[in-house]
Amino acid sequence: MLSIDFFVKLFTLDLQWFVELAINNLLWVFLFVAVAFVYNNNKFSLKMFLIILISIISYIEFFDSVGIIFLVGGFLFVYYAVEVLLLTFTETMPQLKGKISFVLTIYFFIMLTLFNIGVF
Repeated sequence: MLSIDFFVKLFTLDLQWFVELAINNLLWVFLFVAVAFVYNNNKFSLKMFLIILISIISYIEFFDSVGIIFLVGGFLFVYYAVEVLLLTFTETMPQLKGKISFVLTIYFFIMLTLFNIGVF
């Protein structure tokens, strides 16, 4: 139910709630900033940060309502190990050099699907 509280606090402009949320979750704030930085061709953009923040909150809320539980320990190891290999491969291929963010997005959805059907 985080998204309902999120949108209620957003529309009522409760800035104290947002500051407390960011300070209590500094790791997640850093991760969202890093993802926005990578997906925006190594430039930080507040617009990209907000898009990623709202979409991740929406995904979590959707999967929570469907009943899918995230157990991320083993998944994160496989995800980041393969992502390093994938990034190295896409940077060395001239045809894929400008499409790194597209490849990472497709990779994310493939891994999310594989995780949810029980491969990991």
